[in-house]
Amino acid sequence: MKNNSRNEFDVLISKMNEIEVPEHVWERYQDTLRNLPEQQKKHTSSNSHWVTYAASAAAVLLVFSAVCFSNPALAARIPFIGRIFTEVQESFTFSGEYDKMADVLSTENAENPEESSLAYTAENAGVTFTASEIYCDGLSVFLTAEVNVEQGGLKNLPSGLLYLEGSWKITGETEEKMLMNNNLEGKAVDDHTFIGMVKFDLDEIGIQDGSIDLKLSGIQYDDSNDTFEDDISASHKINGTWDFCLPFTVDTQAVKKIRLDQENRGYRLKEVFVSPCQVITETDVPYTEKEFSREDFEKMMLEKTGGSHDFGITYEEYMEQSGKKYAECNTILFNQDGEKLIPMQEVNGRSVSAVQGKKISRLYIYVTDSFDVWIELHEKGMDCEAAKQAVLYAEIDLENE
Repeated sequence: MKNNSRNEFDVLISKMNEIEVPEHVWERYQDTLRNLPEQQKKHTSSNSHWVTYAASAAAVLLVFSAVCFSNPALAARIPFIGRIFTEVQESFTFSGEYDKMADVLSTENAENPEESSLAYTAENAGVTFTASEIYCDGLSVFLTAEVNVEQGGLKNLPSGLLYLEGSWKITGETEEKMLMNNNLEGKAVDDHTFIGMVKFDLDEIGIQDGSIDLKLSGIQYDDSNDTFEDDISASHKINGTWDFCLPFTVDTQAVKKIRLDQENRGYRLKEVFVSPCQVITETDVPYTEKEFSREDFEKMMLEKTGGSHDFGITYEEYMEQSGKKYAECNTILFNQDGEKLIPMQEVNGRSVSAVQGKKISRLYIYVTDSFDVWIELHEKGMDCEAAKQAVLYAEIDLENE
């Protein structure tokens, strides 16, 4: 899945050709070439090629090292593009070995290879946003990026987060979604550079290979020197436009879909999806219909839209999404060693848990209708008394599924 290393080397060299090399660096390069040993005629053709390539590579490495020394910004930037997962994947909330699975984003120009790039970059309002690598497990899309902020201030981040504003959708879809998982998690490389990764959750399981249309409209970050008091907004807010169309390939071998049909007291555990990064469960939850008339809906939307009749949603759609009051549902999962998967989100019976590198050969699922029961399971583990009070329980042998 990863790009050919020789192609990466060629692109890197083409990029270096655009750099103005300081005079003293050029003199050292010329001196190195003059003092390279002459090739012996007795060398075979293949050996001669190897010696020539090794000598040239050594000379290029010397120039590259010197240029990076004289240009710290370049030195900070070049090593990370294409390998950000390696740097941040262990600290990411949904941690995993993405560097072994991800694709490096690249644009290729067949007519002019020198214009090819190892990443997608957009620059606006003093911020350069570079999308670097991408991975899709069929449930979510995970993206790495490097953000270079001209105004600086990143060394004062109190946490490893930048906040992204904007919208996204799968290419070809009509409806854009607001960025909900808007945290770019990672670390500041220096005062102007941040590298991290962000997660986009797909609405449907089993999506084919495609691309994401990402439209960023703002980048924000906190400052440890600021006291927030009553204002909890970010210290630094930069508005702009950074648009991308990012292709991804679905790792079809990554996800296991297990069909279940366990029911009790109106709750029904239907399906479980397991990937190297996360586990998602789908449970039907009892609900009651809200009494909310069409007239009440129109009155509410007129107030929200300032009198506009273009609500952006129909009464039927609103009632499908918000016209139900669901019973309480809390789900918690453990692996064969009794290790708890990290619960991240649950909405109306759809739970998402982070694997965080844990091995899963067997999965234990507990669905409760009491938050107190869930808390006890969370704190004491699956062998506590609270486990007996679960509304639904399932045990799955993943090695035989």
